[in-house]
Amino acid sequence: MKSTFFTLALLGAVLCLGANRTLALDGAVVIANSSVAADSLGADAIKDIYTGKTKYWDGGQVVVIAMLPDKTDAALQQACGMDTSAFKTFWQRLAFSGRGQEPKKASSTDELVKLVADTKGAIAIVPADAALTGVKKLEIK
Repeated sequence: MKSTFFTLALLGAVLCLGANRTLALDGAVVIANSSVAADSLGADAIKDIYTGKTKYWDGGQVVVIAMLPDKTDAALQQACGMDTSAFKTFWQRLAFSGRGQEPKKASSTDELVKLVADTKGAIAIVPADAALTGVKKLEIK
């Protein structure tokens, strides 16, 4: 009887923890263009954006993913479950099939922040020490 109760309690705890997935991006933050209405996003919302499931922000504005190849690889892996190479291949396939548009790329952190600042609906993962001028940092719930 005690064994069954313990097993059920453990299963319940595991299910509750799985339902409240959190995201901690090691050494990185999520930024967005100031036109984006959201001030925070949950881990699942970020994953949906980076895997192309969410194509529009609330209000209908197009989501534009911008990235800095190779500088935020660990954070990208945590956000969407793909490393930079798999992410690039994934988006190339979507673009080739006409079901998506490849993320915009920048060659430096400063260039990426400027790209996000200048592009309505843009979102990016940048190193935590980046100078965030003209963009807003999204809180991760």
